[in-house]
Amino acid sequence: MTEARAIVLTDLPARQCRVEEFDGGWRVLSRSGLHPTERALIAALPAAPAGRVLVAGNRTGAVGLILAASRPDVTVAQHALDCHHARAIQRTIAHNRAERVEAVCTPFLPADPPAGLALLQATCADTPAELLLDQIEDLHAGLPEDAACLLAYDGKPDWLAKQLRQVFGNARATPAAEGVTIFRAVKKDSVAAGADRGRRDFSATFAASLPGGAPAAFATLPGVFCHRRPDAGGLALAEVAARDLQPGGRVLDMGCGCGLVGILLARQVHVADVLAVDSNARAVWCTQRNAAASGIAGLRALLTDAGTDESGFALFAGNPPYFSDYRIADLFLRTAHAALAPGGLAFLVAKNHRQVAARMQAAFGNAETIMRRGYGVVKSVRS
Repeated sequence: MTEARAIVLTDLPARQCRVEEFDGGWRVLSRSGLHPTERALIAALPAAPAGRVLVAGNRTGAVGLILAASRPDVTVAQHALDCHHARAIQRTIAHNRAERVEAVCTPFLPADPPAGLALLQATCADTPAELLLDQIEDLHAGLPEDAACLLAYDGKPDWLAKQLRQVFGNARATPAAEGVTIFRAVKKDSVAAGADRGRRDFSATFAASLPGGAPAAFATLPGVFCHRRPDAGGLALAEVAARDLQPGGRVLDMGCGCGLVGILLARQVHVADVLAVDSNARAVWCTQRNAAASGIAGLRALLTDAGTDESGFALFAGNPPYFSDYRIADLFLRTAHAALAPGGLAFLVAKNHRQVAARMQAAFGNAETIMRRGYGVVKSVRS
């Protein structure tokens, strides 16, 4: 470790860090402090059984690092659905020179090799209810009999206790600090509530099409952008971009979600290939399967939070999230400018299209806004 009994989650100098102390002599140094659910889960770390422990929903990696450093007979799989979070966890693992901890980024919680204990951190703000329930179903299906699940949650405790009892057949709730509740459930296959009810399926399928085109079916999962219904901004983006897409061109669909834009464009115009990228492992999984279901053999789905170093694209389509002071939107713009061939077209969609248009004007030297479905689709040409 970088310091005795310390976990360091930031590259800031120690004097500028937020320091939080836990039982066992552990100190966690971070930029702005841990989330209350994370603090509660660290404080409630049980005497884990020897072997493999699965940690999910903990974006800093602190939970797994403390557990592994405390128990030399334990290995930890620290899971993240988003590769951006997985890369941050991997950096933290390397920075702390942690052993027996690995960062895992997969669309579903890993069940092989089986874990003897699962730790799950969930928040009302960042964890949609369906995603939380889907992951609880994942845990029950993957855990061996008599394995326990420990869950920290800052939402309504009665609701989650009911859900856990429906899946596991049992749940014990213990109030923690700051409105967080720690739940403990144990897998018992002999319990009718957990063994005979059948697993709930939270996937969904919707149909979408471009004007004049045949509808395509899109399967989605909780945690994927536009789960259960097509996003109006994505439809606006695809409808505007399709007007200028020429046959034989290459398409880059960034922030692809379930593949809505790239697949609709490929179905409307005979393109050379489509590269669909997203940082969410579930999004990439859905895009791959939706492309196969639509018979689009030339679509590749790439899991990345850093764009792509490929070039020569004729069209770039992006529907980025507009938070973090436009840092993600700016990554989309940098990727578009580098990836497009001369004369290639970049399209970004946003409600606040004036900010986007200003950024695209600065990046490309030109920007035109086309209104569609209440959204602004901003178009720029690569010189």
